Amino acid sequence: MDCIGNSYHIKDTFFTEVGDTSLMKNKEDGHYRPHFFCFHDSLDPNILWAVPQSSKAAKYAGIMQAKISKYGRCDTIVIGNFGGRDNAFLIQNMFPILDCYIDHVHTIDGVAVPLHPKLQSKIVASATRTLHLHRRGYHVLFADVDRIYALMQAKQKELNIHERENAAIC
Repeated sequence: MDCIGNSYHIKDTFFTEVGDTSLMKNKEDGHYRPHFFCFHDSLDPNILWAVPQSSKAAKYAGIMQAKISKYGRCDTIVIGNFGGRDNAFLIQNMFPILDCYIDHVHTIDGVAVPLHPKLQSKIVASATRTLHLHRRGYHVLFADVDRIYALMQAKQKELNIHERENAAIC
């Protein structure tokens, strides 16, 4: 599955298996929220980074402005139009995932809603800078992404073994 360019919903099994309480989880009652923009990891193409989206753009715009005032920039939140409304893309809450945990693409009236290519580029650029800071030891991400990354690599190895045996795991 090519999970790039749209907004996606993630299977509950991912959150159960990973067990990280800092992750933004799916809402209950059969609703799929939040949804996530995904992009490929630069080091391992099997791994995606899932960036949660929030419709509370005004709330996050204030947080973003405070960070800009303090640090001169903010790469952990991107505000952009999605589905005709401003959304906050919460890079600070992103985490690694495999495409087998993607449940489905987010749709409006049965039609997939893509992110504009310029917005995609802006999110990926900010996320790349944030990952670079994280890898240099700065605490800029909420989840234990190093532990989750290792879990995803192990899961991918397991999938590769079972794929050769024609069995699905996710």
